[in-house]
Amino acid sequence: MTRLLSTVFFASAFIWVAIEFFDVDIEVIKVLFIYSLLFVVLLILTGLIFSPVVSFFRRPRKSSLLEKAPTESSSKDEIN
Repeated sequence: MTRLLSTVFFASAFIWVAIEFFDVDIEVIKVLFIYSLLFVVLLILTGLIFSPVVSFFRRPRKSSLLEKAPTESSSKDEIN
């Protein structure tokens, strides 16, 4: 909660300083805010789309060639 409050405080201070001291139009701030929201929404959607793909490739295989390889003790038992 403190991170959210500090983020809101510093963002609003940044916007106030930009408008008050650097004569930035309010329309520019509105467009920046809208594009920032669109960017965040697109990042969320991209994460939702690619998370199943990444989890599919990171899943361990059920059968592996190493599991099917004979061990030393079983190969000695077959010879005797």
